[in-house]
Amino acid sequence: MPINTVKRGAALVALGLMAGAAGAQEVSLRMIGGWDDRFDGTVAIAAAFGACVAEQSAGRIAITQSGPEVIPPNQQFDPVSRGIFDLGFTTPIYFLGTTGVPSAFFALPPDSELWRARGYWDFADQEMQRFGQRLVAFTAGTGEGDFYQIVMRQPVVEGDRPLDGLKIRGNNYYAPLVVPLGGSLVNVPGGEIYSALERGVVDGAAYPIAGMQRLGMHEVTGYMLRPRFGTSPFLITMNQARFDGLAAEDQQVILDCGHQIEGSSTAELSRLSEETIAALLELGMQETALPEAIAARVNADLAAGSWQTALDGNAQSAERVEALRAMARQHGDAE
Repeated sequence: MPINTVKRGAALVALGLMAGAAGAQEVSLRMIGGWDDRFDGTVAIAAAFGACVAEQSAGRIAITQSGPEVIPPNQQFDPVSRGIFDLGFTTPIYFLGTTGVPSAFFALPPDSELWRARGYWDFADQEMQRFGQRLVAFTAGTGEGDFYQIVMRQPVVEGDRPLDGLKIRGNNYYAPLVVPLGGSLVNVPGGEIYSALERGVVDGAAYPIAGMQRLGMHEVTGYMLRPRFGTSPFLITMNQARFDGLAAEDQQVILDCGHQIEGSSTAELSRLSEETIAALLELGMQETALPEAIAARVNADLAAGSWQTALDGNAQSAERVEALRAMARQHGDAE
């Protein structure tokens, strides 16, 4: 074999090794999340995503997670857009004032695969890119419209205003349920719910079901309002410039794990919710139910309210919220 041919072959091998080494560089990413690991969603979504990325990249891509002790939840959106953090784990309500489009997903059927198949997911991704972020995962809570419940100090009364005069801890998401039934909403931070119930500042509290027994709700309330209700979309996003700077194979790992977590987290949060209900019943809590006619329309009323919240949240995004609703109407997913 000619010497020049050997040299060319060796050079090509060396270049191949160099390219392989470059493609296999270690990557360190920082994620900021709205909750610490006492919230089951942090474990089922953010932590599980980090574990998936580590596994799929054979440990090359490492994600370090920080929570609200670093930046308050409703102030985390901009640091991800600016690249101070590479990834964000949040809920649309926390940045409603910036854009209402993701908040409209509270009104859609809680099914991430359906969101992908019907173009809603891509619509949300395009919206996030307006703010320098790439959508990685958009989860749908439990997937059954039963993510939340209201725990109460007393059972509901009969009639068409079963919450008459009662103060319920919650934000505006719960208004279409609580206010027409005679109740009023009181905004109490999650860490203060127990004491607010204990002292009678509120008569009940709306909150995600999963993990409620660990918060000691059974110690300060005796009843769980039925029906369970609502969906709770969560997002994982990535700074667009940081995503664009990754190797193509690493980008695919990020996107594949985001898709995987959408399915696995829904199943896990559903399981944890059922586990929580069983535990609370075992601890002595009882169920108290709304009248059937009211119960039948709870999720429809919440969906209508969520569309309006998304429209009102930011004037600049209202037209795009309407475009998303028009798309949903075409598929029969919105009234």
